[in-house]
Amino acid sequence: MKRALFILGVTVLCWAANAGEREVRLERPWGTLSGTLTRPDEAGDAVALLIAGSGPTDRDGNSRAAGMALNTYYLLARQLEADGIASLRYDKRKIGNSPDTTPEEALRLNDYIDDAAAWVAWLRAEGFGRVVLVGHSEGALIALEVAADDPAVAGVVTLAGPGYPMDELLQLQLGNQLVGYDPGLLLRANAIISSLRQGKTVAEVPPALQGLFSASIQPFLISSMRYDPRLTIRRVRVPVLIVNGDNDLQVVPANADALAAAQPAARKTIVPGMTHVLKSCDERDLQGQLRAVYYNANLPLSPELGPLLRDFIDGLATPPAPER
Repeated sequence: MKRALFILGVTVLCWAANAGEREVRLERPWGTLSGTLTRPDEAGDAVALLIAGSGPTDRDGNSRAAGMALNTYYLLARQLEADGIASLRYDKRKIGNSPDTTPEEALRLNDYIDDAAAWVAWLRAEGFGRVVLVGHSEGALIALEVAADDPAVAGVVTLAGPGYPMDELLQLQLGNQLVGYDPGLLLRANAIISSLRQGKTVAEVPPALQGLFSASIQPFLISSMRYDPRLTIRRVRVPVLIVNGDNDLQVVPANADALAAAQPAARKTIVPGMTHVLKSCDERDLQGQLRAVYYNANLPLSPELGPLLRDFIDGLATPPAPER
């Protein structure tokens, strides 16, 4: 039984290139990041930087490894384009067209934060006056971290973002999934999480937990557990929109409540029926959602999501240019 912390799509599909899109690249010390910049015909000075969730998720919200189809970020870019808002979505390092020969065990969450911050600088150099960070799941924490250190971003949108540190979130997720399935396995998982929280790797991991706690992933998990989203959002001084779905079984709405409590100036919206992957369905258990949503690339985004993002971004002021 393999479990992913923030399960995202999936099978990489072939889509015709949109007339308003172009492939872009960003040189980094370790190699090259690749992305897709989408510009509507009558775009203003705002651009949304779409930051993907955890795991081997590419710029469109798909992953060969997971074997499922979603196209969440592709659809999000299309929605923003229809609303006259530019966007940049990109392959994380070691994913898609952003190859990186650095060993997986050397990767840390801070590497993803640095990459997102570099894209912000690139977008400013492209002439965008309002750079809005739109992070999904783990990407929401990355977006908040970038914004906390860069008051010149125009705003932040957290989509199904964690409101608790990684170790607490893992315990909640695994507790919901394993307590009635295999209590002994849950106890073993909690022991592993406790060790990682103390900065100690674990040599022996049960086969059923290898998908979460393999030796190469443990250093990244340790680095992630050092971040508390509630502390991070308190440092953010730009407008924040917190969005979660009431049918999200992975990052439940209580996470949005925790973020909003930590940053009362933020706006919070809970979208009825929306799942973790930003699409709606009536299924209220994980297996049902997997069947209804995770294998349907053509299923649209939740209809309330587009207007929420459009209205928030349109209402953002152009921040002062960052000091050089």
